[in-house]
Amino acid sequence: MRIYGALLTIMAGSVAGCATSSGVVVNPAIAKARYQSAYVVIHGDRSSDMDAHLQRELLRHGLSVTVGPETGATGDAQLIVRYADDWKWDVAMYLRSFDVMVFDAHSKVLLATGSWKNSSMHGFHSADKVVAQVVDQTFGKLSQ
Repeated sequence: MRIYGALLTIMAGSVAGCATSSGVVVNPAIAKARYQSAYVVIHGDRSSDMDAHLQRELLRHGLSVTVGPETGATGDAQLIVRYADDWKWDVAMYLRSFDVMVFDAHSKVLLATGSWKNSSMHGFHSADKVVAQVVDQTFGKLSQ
């Protein structure tokens, strides 16, 4: 019987080590608004795929999307969307973490932030699915 208990403990620890984490924080001081446009600060080069994933998800959420560098003019966009992605190598490249920050384009106030972190016993998660999850959660809470 003790062997089964020990085996169950090991299995539970293994499963817990494989869990990813994610979360969203929304600025409680903001007034609810309907957003229609976003300016995405793109990274280019090694993160061009992440740039494309983020743009696609924002379009899927009904936003008109323009892109450019950090110092670019945001035009008439209501939101500025920045992100950070962290990749590591283990037999193949894998996404270690992804964070998205949504700012009011006019006041520069942080409206919401969403994050996703791979577990210490990481999995090889699809970047497009991670971006979709974080954007869905972030804009879901931002519009509540």
